[in-house]
Amino acid sequence: MKLLADMDAGLALRILMTEKKLSREKLAEDLGVSEQTISSLRRNKLMSGRNIALLAQYFNMSASNFIRKGE
Repeated sequence: MKLLADMDAGLALRILMTEKKLSREKLAEDLGVSEQTISSLRRNKLMSGRNIALLAQYFNMSASNFIRKGE
């Protein structure tokens, strides 16, 4: 069983963006944040429980499934 510390939410975001062919610009626009914020999230900066929940909802999945993408 993986520990939460072994899971990379930034990697999960990068994977999902690639799978969905989603640009930083489009995701930022959809979420109402700056492209700089998306860049920070992709590098695992600013990644909080609240942001994980927001991103999981955006990608229509549970927070745990979102995080598992980064295993």
